[in-house]
Amino acid sequence: MTKQIQEGIQNKNLLKAELEINEQLEKLVAERTQELSLVNKNLEELSNRDSLTGLYNRRQLIESIDSLIFSKIENSFALLYIDANHFKAINDSYGHQTGDEVLRALGNRLVKNCMPHCKVFRVGGDEFAVIVGDNVGKEYICSVAERILELIQMPILVDSYFFTITASIGIVSYPEDAKDKFFLMRYADIAMYEAKNTYKGNNYMFFDAELSKKIERKNEIGFLLRRADYDKELVLYYQPQYNTQDHSLVGMEALLRWIQPEKGFIGPGEFIPIAEESGDIIEIGEWVINRAMDQIKKWNETFSSNLKVSINVSPLQIQKSNFVSWFREKLYEKNVDAQWIDLEITEGSAMAPDSANEEVFASFAQMGVTTSIDDFGTGYASLHYIKKFDFNRLKIAKELIDNIYEDKNAKLIVQAIIMMAKGMGLKTIAEGVEDMKQFQILKMLNCDEIQGYIFGKPVPAEEFEREHLNNKMNKHIS
Repeated sequence: MTKQIQEGIQNKNLLKAELEINEQLEKLVAERTQELSLVNKNLEELSNRDSLTGLYNRRQLIESIDSLIFSKIENSFALLYIDANHFKAINDSYGHQTGDEVLRALGNRLVKNCMPHCKVFRVGGDEFAVIVGDNVGKEYICSVAERILELIQMPILVDSYFFTITASIGIVSYPEDAKDKFFLMRYADIAMYEAKNTYKGNNYMFFDAELSKKIERKNEIGFLLRRADYDKELVLYYQPQYNTQDHSLVGMEALLRWIQPEKGFIGPGEFIPIAEESGDIIEIGEWVINRAMDQIKKWNETFSSNLKVSINVSPLQIQKSNFVSWFREKLYEKNVDAQWIDLEITEGSAMAPDSANEEVFASFAQMGVTTSIDDFGTGYASLHYIKKFDFNRLKIAKELIDNIYEDKNAKLIVQAIIMMAKGMGLKTIAEGVEDMKQFQILKMLNCDEIQGYIFGKPVPAEEFEREHLNNKMNKHIS
């Protein structure tokens, strides 16, 4: 009996101990579960945050859009895509560490100073996004965009350097523009790049149906250009260039035209920027150079002349490492005199502070190929670079010529360009000369050469030959 009592007591003690152990285990499990829950919550929060700026990231942007779209409450909101213009230049010039500090400062400034009803995200790279919720109107959205531009443009100090940045913003509205998150993000991105390409500075643009059509047209042109048969679809037109004093023909500019079998004539102002963007301009540019070389050789040999053809060259061609050697080989292969070729480059690309450009222009000068700065007087040029590079001619921008007899400032600018060029041993040519008043002023100012409708519009090679070469290469203007 005593033994049974003792065993009962032992069992009771064991049960009590077991219960205590179970309670301790349950407590430990609960504590561990709470810890894991907190860790998971922190991990979830981290997965929704950008590691550099601490802002919400692209994943959280998508989830936030989903949440607003599928909310039971009828809701409208705007999505703003923001791109810091030319940010790559900061990384290239000052290093990625400095660039990261600038991005942190931008993110911090946006999240602390953006207007109410806004949620800020870093999408990636130098792009940010803002959701403006709570059914606010277009006027408020514009105020938000203007506030963001103002915040971004404020100087940022990093390592004793001040950085002033501009931005481009694309805006899309739900549900007016799209009801799907991916279309909303795509349209905001499209509007952002359109703002960047249209305004070239601090501005914003709303997405609309016309913009969508424009993008569709651009994509269509790009597709057709990639599959184009250059020999059958592309053609060079030539516009004459005449000496201002004796009206003798000195050369011509080769101008590219595209006659697409399905769409008909597509202007260079439309397809060349698309070719530049896609990189197709390099192959197209080589086609142009080949055809222009063949044509000037034929004309100079047929008419025993020493005319010069001007060929427009893309910055992408100049930047290509083998461009100079390829060009030299073409001259040799076709037996074309280098003095028959003039390469035209835009003022902006000519003034780019790139030592490689200097070597390219020096190489062409050594060959005997002349170079001209196109659209001169539109704002980029520096006397330092004009003297530094081996340019031969300044082509005065048409917009200055258009107003030369109505705008005294335009006339003074043209006069200053001509005087400067003569002082530096450079020739000048005015483009877009259309009437006698313009011609007489340019002649009085001692501009060397003239190009424009007053002497002839761009025409195919056969017509050019008939109008300008068979006519003893001389124009009489009364």
